[in-house]
Amino acid sequence: DPTASHYLKAMMDAVFGRRNFLNEIIWSYNRFSRRGDGFPSMHDTILSYRKTSDATFNPQYTDPKDSTRYRKGYHTVTTADGEKCLLVYDEQKVKNAGIDISKYDVIRHTEAKKPILGSDWYDIPILNPMAKERTGYPTQKPLALYKRMIEASSNPGDMVLDPFAGCATTCVAAEQLGRHWIGIDIEEESGDVIRERLAREVNGSMAWDAIVRTPTEAPERTDDGKPAAPELMLVSPKPTGRRMPIQEVRERLIIRDGLRCQGCGWEPDWSDYLQIDHNQPKSLKGTDDMDNLALLCDPCNRKKSNKLTIAELRIARAAEGRMNAVWWEKERWKR
Repeated sequence: DPTASHYLKAMMDAVFGRRNFLNEIIWSYNRFSRRGDGFPSMHDTILSYRKTSDATFNPQYTDPKDSTRYRKGYHTVTTADGEKCLLVYDEQKVKNAGIDISKYDVIRHTEAKKPILGSDWYDIPILNPMAKERTGYPTQKPLALYKRMIEASSNPGDMVLDPFAGCATTCVAAEQLGRHWIGIDIEEESGDVIRERLAREVNGSMAWDAIVRTPTEAPERTDDGKPAAPELMLVSPKPTGRRMPIQEVRERLIIRDGLRCQGCGWEPDWSDYLQIDHNQPKSLKGTDDMDNLALLCDPCNRKKSNKLTIAELRIARAAEGRMNAVWWEKERWKR
């Protein structure tokens, strides 16, 4: 739901690869809500990924007669020429709605015959408390929702995997649609729930005699430890347009200048105590090039702000008596 979907997006980018992200789908529904301190939550987010660029995708079409505009009886649009057009599906409903047709440039009587291509917005009701497919799971989703996802991403005979099978909705939807399926769940009693639902909701359902036990050890990485979601890392851009991970920038600066603040000369025990800042601030047209970056302790970074160069910062810190005198003399001699 909206309280966690953005965190899961970052996690899924790391698992599947950000380039394999296909769609963010909004599952919209109506339900009773007493919330008065904000808009009631009426949607969940579905994240769609693919393994390869040629992965299966079946466009979904809806019956136009199920659309809101058809049920309402009319629809208004503005043409490319700026004309206001009234599309009439049901003249009686237009009259009942009290539509003033004189306000429209074009009146067009039409029938909703062509199928409508489904979008990334699923308008599917949630399960009501008395629904026949209810099993008692508090997070159970409607069968219609799972069917739409399975139809869009697989063909009859394909394999569908649900690693959180729970109340068996995926398993039932997959078998009703002629797909093979694998269901996994941490609760052993979920196997009984799956059997009961299949027997109740799928005619001539398959059955099995044993539960497949799976390993519990964590899988080994096969990507050489490379970051799967580099956009989640702090980075420092270069004028060439290449973005370098922040840790690599830090390591290069330590090799170049040593593990010390370039403002006051303090030498910490750990590199993370030092922050990366600009020698010449961006307010003075400083760039993000490595030659214009340096490591500063937090007090020096705050003192420098976006107003001083590091040379001016050193003079200010020396005047305050906050300078490593030995280091400062060496720096002045080098210059």
